[in-house]
Amino acid sequence: MATHQKIANTERKIKQAFIFLTESKGIDRMTVSDITKYANINRSTFYSHYQDKFMMVDHFENEILAHIKNLMKDNLADTMKYQDVSSGKPHTYPVVDKIIQYIASEFDMIRVLLGSNGDNRLEEKVKGLLTKIIDADLFRLKGEMGMTKQIPNNFSHEIIVSGLMSVIKVWLAEGNPDSPEEISDIIMKTRYMCPFQLLGIDE
Repeated sequence: MATHQKIANTERKIKQAFIFLTESKGIDRMTVSDITKYANINRSTFYSHYQDKFMMVDHFENEILAHIKNLMKDNLADTMKYQDVSSGKPHTYPVVDKIIQYIASEFDMIRVLLGSNGDNRLEEKVKGLLTKIIDADLFRLKGEMGMTKQIPNNFSHEIIVSGLMSVIKVWLAEGNPDSPEEISDIIMKTRYMCPFQLLGIDE
């Protein structure tokens, strides 16, 4: 039990060091020595947890991707039903709430990874994951993975997935001024509003 607690404490210190150093120095300039110094551990302790800096980054990113995948698994089909948001607040889908609550629980880690000093591969990985899950649920819902026939699929995918990512990235960049509930509400509204409605000309 004591050993397990010691491992957990070391992992927590490495994680805190990584967040601080990613924000202050960036992943590219960060070294294992920086991490061990800030975390107040020796190099052998670090290497007992991770093979190198890059394996550590992959570990943190894979944890995030696995959580998002598990939260979205078999829960996305309900989000593909139209809601009219002109008359008020839309019903928030549980999967949206769960993902936003998870991001809130790992806010600093996800913020620095998606920030300018982080790893630009993570956003592409998340977008790729979202695209695969959306396609799988579309297939279950209508028997095919294609979206609207009015524009090519690659554009439809990009509009939907990048829109979701943009809301989350604005929230992260602003340092969490809005509650998870408010972000879930914004996401729900933007899923059913066209760009013209967002201009508010007819309000």
